[in-house]
Amino acid sequence: MLSGTITRARLYDRALMASIEVPLEKIVAQFTDEQRTRHKTLIAEAESARAEADGLERRAVRKMYAVNSLPTGITHVLHRGNVIAKGEPTAPEVPRALEMLAGPTRLKPDASDVERRRELARWMTAERNPLFARVIINRLWHHHFGIGLVDTPSDFGFNGGRPSHPELLDWLASELIRQGWSLKAMHRLMVTSQIYRQASAPRLEALTKDADNRLLWRKSPIRLEAETIRDAMLATAGELDTTMGGPPYLDFKTYFFKGTQFYDPVEEVSRRRSIYRMWARGGRNPFLDTFDCPDPSTTTPRRAATTTPLQALALLNNSRVLSLSEDLADRLKKERDPIEAAWLRAYGRPPRTDERTVVEVFVRQHGLAALGRVLFNSAEFMQVD
Repeated sequence: MLSGTITRARLYDRALMASIEVPLEKIVAQFTDEQRTRHKTLIAEAESARAEADGLERRAVRKMYAVNSLPTGITHVLHRGNVIAKGEPTAPEVPRALEMLAGPTRLKPDASDVERRRELARWMTAERNPLFARVIINRLWHHHFGIGLVDTPSDFGFNGGRPSHPELLDWLASELIRQGWSLKAMHRLMVTSQIYRQASAPRLEALTKDADNRLLWRKSPIRLEAETIRDAMLATAGELDTTMGGPPYLDFKTYFFKGTQFYDPVEEVSRRRSIYRMWARGGRNPFLDTFDCPDPSTTTPRRAATTTPLQALALLNNSRVLSLSEDLADRLKKERDPIEAAWLRAYGRPPRTDERTVVEVFVRQHGLAALGRVLFNSAEFMQVD
């Protein structure tokens, strides 16, 4: 307990710190004509500034992050590695063992950061450097065929895989350079090729000799990636927003606890394409994770493609799948032939007679929304044959 002595006490009949409010009209009434004019001008300027601020707040304010390069400085040869024993200045160069790929650089010791980056890009993309074009082509092939001509997309060294078709890889790399580095031209070349347009039906004699299809004797079925599955369901339900550009959408919320930021998944309702999803290393999506969506905190040159019971359960019970199935059912009810419309939306083909017979009974018993969930869960919807 605190102890002390009271030496003096006083009582007052009013509040000593009471605030006295004077109406603005009384204050303005005491102004001179010059002060009154000045007051009106300031009030008008304040209202104009407030209106402009409200307009800026209503408009979408975009932030853009940029890098302001600092002077690079000059690098010196250090005598015996001593940082204070600087020798002659040296210019940025590539190892002499690699000069045969694109020749030496042409930079001065005091070259700016922009010049150094431009020279590095020129050296990497030179026609005499075969590695750069090969890596790009192999990645394009990997995404179209499920596996690259070299099955290690990020390792073309001695520890990486060996190309299954070396001559084809070299020809495609040279074609990329001849096409002026046009990726669109190379995409078109691959998807219109005879190899890509092969049937995916297996043949027993071929399976016994090349089960992994490294010799490209058929078109290997490829399961859709996690983001593509989401987009395909949105498109089939007629809910996909194809607007280009704009801000991303979030499927998580953030909060701070003891100075650390945490992420919680939320029910995702956006109709935007998955390419506009906001990626955060701690913000995971349980539905996408089920279909092997890679961890944002690590590089994933080659995704896993697993088959688990959780995937089927997610396509039957996930809240977003249920809502999209209802959206699809609402659209099918407006069609003259709902079953045929459902097949055209999901598979791009009309139903066979045996399929229609089974589905008509199923729809009478369970409804069109249940049919949508079945279509989303089918192998034909989930795979590209």
